[in-house]
Formats: sequence, C-alpha cells, structure tokens
Amino acid sequence: MIILTGSTNKAKLDAVKQAFSKLGKAFFINPPAFRIIAIPTKTTVPDMPLTLAEIKDGARQRAEYILSHFETNGQRHIALGMEGGVYREENQTFLQNWVFATDGDRSYFGASALITLPPSISYELFEKKRELAEVIDAYSGQIDVRSNKGAFGILSRNLITRRAAFESAVISAVVPLLEPDAYRSV
Repeated sequence: MIILTGSTNKAKLDAVKQAFSKLGKAFFINPPAFRIIAIPTKTTVPDMPLTLAEIKDGARQRAEYILSHFETNGQRHIALGMEGGVYREENQTFLQNWVFATDGDRSYFGASALITLPPSISYELFEKKRELAEVIDAYSGQIDVRSNKGAFGILSRNLITRRAAFESAVISAVVPLLEPDAYRSV
C-alpha cells in the first residue's frame, strides 16, 4: 500500500511511520507493505491557520492536491493531508492537528488532542500576526521547534510531542479506511 503524505516535515513523517507501524499490527497488515511517499503540497490556507475551518480545509486541500498530482498506477493507496493550527473558542486559544485521509473513494478526518496556548502566545499570533513556529522558538529559547517536539512538546514538557499529536490524528483518520465494513452507511 502506498501512503502519500502531503508534507516533508520530519515530525509529520515520523508520525506517519509510527502510526502505520501501529495500524499494521492492529489490522494485521505487514508493515513493510507500506511505502510512504512525502510530497510537498500547496493550499489556499494561510501558513498559520487561525480557525478550525482553516485547519480542516488545509488538511483536505493537501490530500486532494496529492491525489491530483501523483499517479498510483492502480496500487492501493491512502493520501494524507496534515495540518496543524490554532483557533479561539470561549476565550481560549487551542493548538490542534488535523488529518484528512482518503483512498480516492472514501475520506475521513482525524484530530489530535488539543492544548490551550498561553495568553502571551495567543496575543503574538492573533494581535501581532506572527507564526507559531517563530513564537514558540522565542518562547522556548530553542531553534526549529516545529521540526522536533513542536509547541505541543514545549508546552506539555514532552508529554505530548508534535509527532505524537500528529500520530494520533493519522490513526483517527485512517482507521475507517481500514475497517470499511464497520463504516458503511446504514
């Protein structure tokens, strides 16, 4: 099976590898039967999505872009669009990752846990219009946090890393594709 991933980010690719290793065991699929192909994608969504709708739309657009730009030659495949972002709700700002998984016929969303951002970070994002990658680097005093533990890792003291958050979102989105009988319409 070909796994087409709409990102070349290390944390996201590691998440896909871990997720499919677990999915392979749980669904009795030989993990070496998965071939992961990373494809840079384009979307109309801002680089830093600031609404839940933008996050989900970015994930969907990435998966659809992959399907329209990659020939699978009839091999079984799953396209994954992965998008992280922040959104405000009830006077709080949340960081959450979403994945849109499709085999071309069926499509499902999956989401990670969410974490509340400190007000100082939220202010930088919404009022000063800065990107989370830049803000979390300054907040943590580290460089390129997004490619490693991510804001999730910084804020949770590595209890939830960016990779782990995306891994759970990948699993949540892909399970319905691997259990088609359970997810048929009634």
